[in-house]
Amino acid sequence: MQVNPNLDIKVHKHKQRPWNRALHPFLRLASRFYTTMSHSKRNTSRAVFTSYERDQARKSWASTSARLNRDSFLPFSACRLCLETAIDPVSCTHGDIFCRECALSNILAQKKEIKRLEKLKTREDRDAQERQAQVDAEAHERAVREFEMTQNGLDVRSRSTSTPRLASTPQRERSSTVERGDRPGGAGKRKFEMDEDEIQRIAANDRAKARKAIDDEKAAQPTLPSFWVPTVTPSSNTRDSLHEIVKKTKTSPICPASPEDGPHAYSLHSLVNIQFTTDRDGDSKSENRKAVRICPSCKKGLGNSSKAVLAKPCGHVLCGSCVEKFMKPNKHHHDPHATESQALRCYVCDADLGGGTAHEENFKGKKKEKEKEKIKPGLVELRSEGTGYSAGGTNQVRKTGGAAFQC
Repeated sequence: MQVNPNLDIKVHKHKQRPWNRALHPFLRLASRFYTTMSHSKRNTSRAVFTSYERDQARKSWASTSARLNRDSFLPFSACRLCLETAIDPVSCTHGDIFCRECALSNILAQKKEIKRLEKLKTREDRDAQERQAQVDAEAHERAVREFEMTQNGLDVRSRSTSTPRLASTPQRERSSTVERGDRPGGAGKRKFEMDEDEIQRIAANDRAKARKAIDDEKAAQPTLPSFWVPTVTPSSNTRDSLHEIVKKTKTSPICPASPEDGPHAYSLHSLVNIQFTTDRDGDSKSENRKAVRICPSCKKGLGNSSKAVLAKPCGHVLCGSCVEKFMKPNKHHHDPHATESQALRCYVCDADLGGGTAHEENFKGKKKEKEKEKIKPGLVELRSEGTGYSAGGTNQVRKTGGAAFQC
C-alpha cells in the first residue's frame, strides 16, 4: 500500500494531524477564556479558596448520600433505648423491644415531664384569668365613670349607649310599648319589662365599648424611642396576638421507638414480658459460650430476617415461618367443628391467643381490669431494622439535601 508523501498521517512518526497542531494554541486560549468567564459568574466558586476551605464547604453545603448497610442497623432483640442486647426484655403492644429497666426509666421520665407541663399550663391559665379579670375591671370602671359624667351633664367622647337605648331611642320605645286599643277590654299601654338577659347583654356591650376606647387611647399615645424600657418593650406572649398557637400536651407516655407519623402510647401495664428460647453457641467443650436466642420449633437462630412473632400475653417468640405452619389456622384444611377459641393457640404453652369463650371463662368471677391496662391476646411481629440486603432487608439510600457549593 502506497502512502502519499504530502500527507503526514503516519502514526509511528506523528501522533497528531497537521491541522490539529496548527489549531491547538487557539483552542487552548478559547477554552481558558470560556472557563474564566463562566466561573466568574458563579458566586459559589472562587479561585482564592484553599484546598482545606473547599473540603469544609463541601462537607457543610453539598448534599451527601449514604447507603445504609448491615452495619447501620441494630441487631435483633436490641433495646431501642440503650442500643444493646435487651436484658430482661419487654415489648410494647406494637412489637418494640426494650430492656425492662430502660422502659421503666423512660416511662417515669415522661410522667414527670407531663406533670411539669400540666403545672405550667395551670399557672398560665391562672395568669390569663387574672389578666382578663383586670381588663374587665378596668373596662367596668371606665363605663361607670362615663355614666356618672353623663349624669352630671359633662361631655364624654365615647358616650355609653345604655341610657339612650332605654330612654331616647324611638324604636326601643315603640317596641317596648304595645297598644291594646283593638282588643276588647284593652285600655292603656303595657309597661316595658326588662329581663335579666337583656341587662347582661347591655352591660357586656358597654364593657366592650369601654375596652375599645381604652385600647384606642393607648394606641394614640406617642411611643418612646427607647424600646428597652420595660413599659415599652414588645411582649412575646402569643396569647395577646390573633394567631394563638395552642400546643397539644400529651396525657400519656409515648413509645420512643414509634414513628413520627404514627406515635402510640405505652405504659407499665401494657408491657409484655418476652420469653426467648436460648441455646449455647460455639464449641461444646468451651465454657464461655454465647447464648443465642432461637425459635423453639425449628431451633434456628432468630435474626432480623426471621420476622419473629410474639405471642401475647404469654410472651413466647417464634419465627414467622413456624407461626404460619403451626399456629395460624390453615385456610384449606381447617376443622369446621373447631371452636373459635381453638383456632389460635401458642405453640409452647398452648395458651389461647384468640380471645374467645375460653379466655372469657378463665377471667369470669374476677374483678374486671381497666381497658387501658388489659393486654389483648394475639400475635404481633417484633420490629427489626432489617439486614441491609436488597429490598427485603430494608436496604435504602438516605440522602441529606443542601445547597450545592461548587469549589
